[in-house]
Amino acid sequence: MASPFASIASQRVSAQKPPRQTPELDFDRCAALHNTISIYGWLRSGRKVADMDRKTWWMKHGTKTLEVLLRPSLVKYLKKIFDLPGGDGSHFFYYISRLAKTREMFYLGDLLDDNEKKLKGEKHRFITLYMTNKELVSQRSGIVYDQETGKAIFMPTFLHIFDLYDGNLPWQRLESILSAYIDMIEAGKAVALHESIGREPRLGPVEGPDGQTSWQEIAPPGPKVDPYTGAKRSRYDTHPWSLVSYTHGDLTTCLRLWEELFTIIEIKSDLRDEEEDPNTTPLCSRSGLSAAGVPRGFAYDLLSHARQPRIWYIAPGIRLPQASEFVNQPFKHVAAKYPKETEGIKMPFLFFRAEGHVTSKQANFRWPFSTVQEVPCGLYLDSYPNKENPFEDACRLVLPFAVGGNKKARTSDGRIMQKSHTEVYAHGINPFTLRHGPKLTAILENWLMNVKSGHWTVDEQGVSGGVEAWKQADTEEHWEKYVSAHLAL
Repeated sequence: MASPFASIASQRVSAQKPPRQTPELDFDRCAALHNTISIYGWLRSGRKVADMDRKTWWMKHGTKTLEVLLRPSLVKYLKKIFDLPGGDGSHFFYYISRLAKTREMFYLGDLLDDNEKKLKGEKHRFITLYMTNKELVSQRSGIVYDQETGKAIFMPTFLHIFDLYDGNLPWQRLESILSAYIDMIEAGKAVALHESIGREPRLGPVEGPDGQTSWQEIAPPGPKVDPYTGAKRSRYDTHPWSLVSYTHGDLTTCLRLWEELFTIIEIKSDLRDEEEDPNTTPLCSRSGLSAAGVPRGFAYDLLSHARQPRIWYIAPGIRLPQASEFVNQPFKHVAAKYPKETEGIKMPFLFFRAEGHVTSKQANFRWPFSTVQEVPCGLYLDSYPNKENPFEDACRLVLPFAVGGNKKARTSDGRIMQKSHTEVYAHGINPFTLRHGPKLTAILENWLMNVKSGHWTVDEQGVSGGVEAWKQADTEEHWEKYVSAHLAL
């Protein structure tokens, strides 16, 4: 089946088709990406192209004054792109409601001009080009565009204004951001749903045989899930867009990396030959998952399909849990105690153990999970640090000591890490989407790389070195070995 994005294959950013490095906006390329996303969402919602408002942004808002304030390449872009209203089921993308209106476009400059002396003479350098969906944040901002460099970044809210002059801020070309959104669509992470999915039944006045009018159902409820993807309508007004908390591709990639990682550790530790078939016993039985309180989802599927390895330690000082540890999950009883606050949220799940305990504050878990006074160290599947941005395969590595005091450790956006028990592998600022933890695939890939390269050594119990090895993340020689990839998705 042909991709709905086949017509813009040459415009999408990839390793083979990188963005142009120029201070001018690549307006033709970006316009093709923007308009294709707009049309795709519109059609997937069940609407007709003929009913779509195809007026460009400039046709609605363009003025002579704007031609002076905006770079010529940006003006050309605004003259080419559709300007959907962003409500009534026509949001541009899950995170992005619509293009900014004129006043919204320059609001950031007004804020910065009040606070930053640096802005004298360049008040209109930074503009808000797209608006964050207001259902997802308070005091929304959006995709900020730097007219001087031609680069952009997703800054979700004015409650947390980035230091836009920071040389380490992970600015992107606009075509890279739009291409990342298309990548999310093709991966099945972001789904545009038909307007009938999750629709409530409609009531209306109906006259009965006796002439009396009563309110009755005049349109039935729609299907609860999309029959093609299994996606449900978002609880937030982001229609037609919804996010899938994990995809089949996420699961199969993790299972492949799991097998590769444990295979190489077992071979290096002389616990099996290269030609020998691995053990096929699943890591955890379904009864064990039920006893641990693991609901259906990514963790359940991964643990019931991944094989039981022959070693204990998967990374320095980080091991598989014993059965009693696995069942006694630290947040197991939080949902029962706070049912309303945890509705629609999966508990942080302790996947691998490390020695030691820290406070919930040090582990940086959000309320109500922070009500647990002390938690074990290790790798957690922590899917909802931000429930508006569900990533069930997102992780949090909790170490028994803080890393970052030497100012050498970095987050995956290249910025200096703040001293913390939980920042190793963290993304820092995500220039494409709302924040989420590093995906398990990225961490397993990093561990596989460190084992393959010989940086981590192996003994009969698995990866050796002990938990102290993680202090290498804060050294000049080794910090790059402790940074995760997959920043966008």
